Amino acid sequence: MQVISSKEDKYPVELYKRLGEPDAAVRELASQEILQGLINENNLLKWNQAIARLLSGIGSPQRTIRLGYSNLLGNVLYTLREEVSTKQFCKMLAVDKIAMKEPHGADRQVPALQVLLAVHTYLSHRKLVSNPKLASTDINNMFDILFKVAEEATFVRELAFAILCNALVTLPDRLVDSGLQFYIIRRLADEKKTYLSLEGVAVYLSIRSRENFDTSLDQKKKNKYIYWNYANPLARMNFDILNRIINEAPLNVRSPSLEQLSGSDETDWSYSHFHSWRKRRHCVWDAIANMYASPNTHNPPAAGTEEYKAETVPFQMIWAKVDSKYFVTEHDYDNSEKSITGCNILAAFIKTIDVDYFSQLFTTNVSRELVMRDEMYTYASNNDRLRSFAVKRVATAVKVRCEQHPLDVPVIWKLLLGQVPTFDKNTLSALSSIVAEYSVDEALIDSTYNMLEDLFLRPTGQVFENSARSIGDLRREIIGVVFQLLKSTRQSTFTSSTWRRSAIRLLVWTACFRTIDPTSDLYAAPELTQSQVVLAKQRLEGAMSFLIGENTQKPVAVGSSRPLSWPYLTVQVLQDLEDDKDRYTLVNPVEQTLIKKAKKILNGLQSLKFGESTNPKVNLIEIFVSLIVLFVYTGSAVNEELEDVIKFATTMTNDILKERRQSLKKQDNSARKNKKRKVNASDGVTLSLDYADVEDLIEGNVGPVLVEMILAFSTKKSTVLKETCENLMKWFANLIDEEALQLFYNVLQAKENLSGQNELFDVEDDAVDIEDEDDDTEDSSEDDDASHSADNDDDDSDGMSIDDAEEVDTAQTDEQNKNFEQALSKVLGVGDISKKRTLPGDDSSEYSDSELSSEEDMTDEQMLALDHHIAALFKDRVSGSNKQTIASRKKLEKQAKENVIFAKTRTLDMLSAFVRSFAGKTATGSANVSEEVGRLMISMIMPLLKLIKTTTNEGVRSRTYLFIRTEVARTQFQVSATDDIYELLTTVLIETTHTNSNTYTNACAAVAMFLCKLLYKSGTAKEHPLEIMGKLMTIYTDFMKKWAMDKKLPNNSNLFIEFIRWVDEERRK
Repeated sequence: MQVISSKEDKYPVELYKRLGEPDAAVRELASQEILQGLINENNLLKWNQAIARLLSGIGSPQRTIRLGYSNLLGNVLYTLREEVSTKQFCKMLAVDKIAMKEPHGADRQVPALQVLLAVHTYLSHRKLVSNPKLASTDINNMFDILFKVAEEATFVRELAFAILCNALVTLPDRLVDSGLQFYIIRRLADEKKTYLSLEGVAVYLSIRSRENFDTSLDQKKKNKYIYWNYANPLARMNFDILNRIINEAPLNVRSPSLEQLSGSDETDWSYSHFHSWRKRRHCVWDAIANMYASPNTHNPPAAGTEEYKAETVPFQMIWAKVDSKYFVTEHDYDNSEKSITGCNILAAFIKTIDVDYFSQLFTTNVSRELVMRDEMYTYASNNDRLRSFAVKRVATAVKVRCEQHPLDVPVIWKLLLGQVPTFDKNTLSALSSIVAEYSVDEALIDSTYNMLEDLFLRPTGQVFENSARSIGDLRREIIGVVFQLLKSTRQSTFTSSTWRRSAIRLLVWTACFRTIDPTSDLYAAPELTQSQVVLAKQRLEGAMSFLIGENTQKPVAVGSSRPLSWPYLTVQVLQDLEDDKDRYTLVNPVEQTLIKKAKKILNGLQSLKFGESTNPKVNLIEIFVSLIVLFVYTGSAVNEELEDVIKFATTMTNDILKERRQSLKKQDNSARKNKKRKVNASDGVTLSLDYADVEDLIEGNVGPVLVEMILAFSTKKSTVLKETCENLMKWFANLIDEEALQLFYNVLQAKENLSGQNELFDVEDDAVDIEDEDDDTEDSSEDDDASHSADNDDDDSDGMSIDDAEEVDTAQTDEQNKNFEQALSKVLGVGDISKKRTLPGDDSSEYSDSELSSEEDMTDEQMLALDHHIAALFKDRVSGSNKQTIASRKKLEKQAKENVIFAKTRTLDMLSAFVRSFAGKTATGSANVSEEVGRLMISMIMPLLKLIKTTTNEGVRSRTYLFIRTEVARTQFQVSATDDIYELLTTVLIETTHTNSNTYTNACAAVAMFLCKLLYKSGTAKEHPLEIMGKLMTIYTDFMKKWAMDKKLPNNSNLFIEFIRWVDEERRK
């Protein structure tokens, strides 16, 4: 090979270095830049220098360099197709001058590999081979180079034939005509022992798999160049010879594979790491797989006939040979050499053969090898790791096959789930995404789901023959696959969603019901285990979290175009299964009284829907009630939670109906004479309307209503209600505006005492007033208790609620009154007064007249003698009452403080859910939002800062700071008007002077940096960045002067350090 000194090439070395970058886009840009420079100079010497440099670097051990250099070499040769012919290019390779040496010692750059990759680049370049001036004689010159290298450099012999076979399969018919086909066979005969080797078999089969195969070669039995009968090594008549060749062949190939050399295999290959490419398959298996790329639709000929002898052997015979030679049994499981090569062969067959042959691939030995992959990861042996990587290639091959042939997914899925229940879970999950990409094909989705459901209910094949644990693994895997399928197709538009309804029905049945009639369509054999039921409950509840949303395709009512929500559809499925009592029964029966009330409300809400113009409040109530009903059936919610939701839904429905009445009254009286209205909100809602203005059905601002509902239920100590409210914030975040957020801010600004609780929860304070110092003392001693309550907000509290505290206070007062009356009776010398009290209007008396008249017989002197005793008794009564009232009030104050802190904690959770709902994640993990949403984020800043400053609970303070720094301050958006942002920045800086709290100062610093970055990237900053930077520096400088001159101000050095660090980063860009 002629090598030209790189000094003569004046192109920057940096461009050639960029050809080896890991990023394909960078390599492509560098290639285009080099090529365009050569075209502009139009100097033949420069072209030759570029070709020489590319040929010398194409054999680099680094995969990305080989990719970049080979791509540019193909483009250069195509550009010079008129000046540099194929024959001239072959001369440039100068094969005769290459020292064909084994790759040992310090010399790692093997020239033979450079030549092979250069030839492969030429033969696989689409533009080059599509050149109409290219002839079969030119291809023949390339093939001669391959035969030459294979003969002299034996360590790359198989690689040379792999390139030859790949070209024979992929080149167009005009370049591989019958003459060239016969010439290749003749060259095989000239090569000693090649025609009866794996390489010879590979070449014969590659020629035979072509559509323009010269069938006349079949009849040339006596031709001395054709050593295989019928020119087909896979013919039945030749199978014994082929079997012997396979048995005598080594397990592995020494040279790198074509995929590794060309870079299509991401497993990086280096000359110095032989273990990365020695254990691999021979190219003959790719050629054999091509022979079975089409199904055998011919009727089998009679045994013993000429047609029978010439017929290609069934695939089962070939795979049985592979299974016995290249896959381990239970007795030689430690033989990694066999397993690695076998998995590589399996990957080749999965990519190529027809799907009808797939069922024959997963034999007992193959399934065992695929199942054990996860265990091999824990081994320390290098062979075991390579063995695990080989199995991973099988998983990759499955994914590639399904991407190229999506209609094969149901068949492949069934085989993998049925034969290998623990197959690579990432690949099985990826199949859901592949199906989703072709979700416009409803037949594909339906067939896929029907296969999964049938396999779930009635496991067949090898799994059924194994232990129950294998069946459990299969069912758990199918539940996960159905979940992924629902998730990946949630944005797909279907004319009908039959399969998704069926999927919801399967999950509902698995989670909540048991079949009592074996003839039912939902009957599992064997029965489901408890772990499978629990998993189905989790997946069913999880499915609701992504099936509800603005981007999810909504189901419609049967026989109508009215849209439904997925939770309501799920409740309908529950009701249908529950009504079919002859076939199904609930595993855990539920209280039907509340369920019936909830269902009446849901049914009534359906009559309030009018196409796409439905009041959003109706959808909101429908979803919320349906979810809680579902959670009651699954056991995640209790009846008390459903009862609260029903009360709230009834109130909301009444409000909607009132709004509807008001809108109908605005209509013309003549158009409403015969209209029927029936409203009964206590038992549910039904409405019959024949006419309504569509615009009147769309109500105004729904955001505050949503927030009121979320505040009403998120502040309850229920994990289910909390999670449901968080999901509602995510699903309906687009309805939230600044007015709605203000309701959250009101909670954050509430005082953490009894009066603050009363304002939040509309509770009247009937207790007597006590001194302020008592409040202060109690507050200081109860911070730890309140903090503990906020940190454990998901647990059921043992503390008293407001009503509980009032009941205790009333009980204590009654007991005190009773004791006082008994003491007074003793002083007066009469019977127990507490027993003599009668209700107004009660004429009955259980005391005699003598007992009642004993008090009247006392003289004035006797009454006067009792005065000081009665006065002392009443004094003790008043003193004890005051003490009891103060103690009761302190308990109320303590509980009130915990309740307010708990409400603030839950409010922070809801705001966090709101921010996360807009988190369209970027590479840096930040959220890109619109300016409208960004303004809502900005509105949170001051209420959150005020919360940090005013709260007495350290847990709330720390949580608020983290929320500001990690979520609010990481949102990215642009604002058109910036004057108010500058004012807010100044206000935030001034806020740091009002407290010595480090948490508050750090929060202000985070907010200030957020606003600086926002201003620097918005408005006119793009056109005048220095001007904006100068303005920001002026604001910080003015504040720094004020801070430096006033020693009473707290230490704010971190504020300035962060700003200086950011300025330095921007200056370096």
